[in-house]
Amino acid sequence: MAEGQTGPGTVALWPKNPHAEATVTLVRERFPDAISDVVEYRGETTIIVRAERIEEVCRALRDAPELRFNFLADITAVDWPEREPRYDVVYHLLSLETSAVIRLKLRVGDDETPNPEIATVTTVWPAANFFEREVFDLFGIRFSGHPNLTRILMPSDWVGHPLRKDYPLTGIALPEPHWGGQIPFDQPLPPGTGAQTLRTPDGVAEAPAPPNDADDTR
Repeated sequence: MAEGQTGPGTVALWPKNPHAEATVTLVRERFPDAISDVVEYRGETTIIVRAERIEEVCRALRDAPELRFNFLADITAVDWPEREPRYDVVYHLLSLETSAVIRLKLRVGDDETPNPEIATVTTVWPAANFFEREVFDLFGIRFSGHPNLTRILMPSDWVGHPLRKDYPLTGIALPEPHWGGQIPFDQPLPPGTGAQTLRTPDGVAEAPAPPNDADDTR
């Protein structure tokens, strides 16, 4: 018996999402050219949406009376540097009325668009504001139409996007001022900065252990 299937005397390891089929059907009927794939795994359904249709698909799922995906739980991203398109942008949607959940995913970024741009969904769910700023800050993916697309975790003059897989862990040469982990490896740490991890050319050294007050002989 295939994993997750049921039969006489068996119990499903994960429940079937009762609204997933209706959600996929709605998107297929209203936007027949918007879906590039549908993936089902362990009771979870992911709809792969073409990037240029994301805003209107999200709006339709929010407003559909039988679905009402009125809560945006999260927007995140994944970097696949060896793949093209390079990035997955992932939306987790929830209906507070039906408890239905669905995942939307789109794929963007290639050699010609190293900093891809997609439409904001703040027009659908205002809560997307901070989620999109975080994805922009850490991955460099831009959201057109966002009301304030600025960094949210890193300083405003930080160079690079720390969750990209090719982001250097041992520091890179930057103009002044240097911030925290961006101090180049061949420069000393400023007074008061303290020990940092990954401060070796091969990136494997750990920070030295802090001094033990019990060993203080003063």
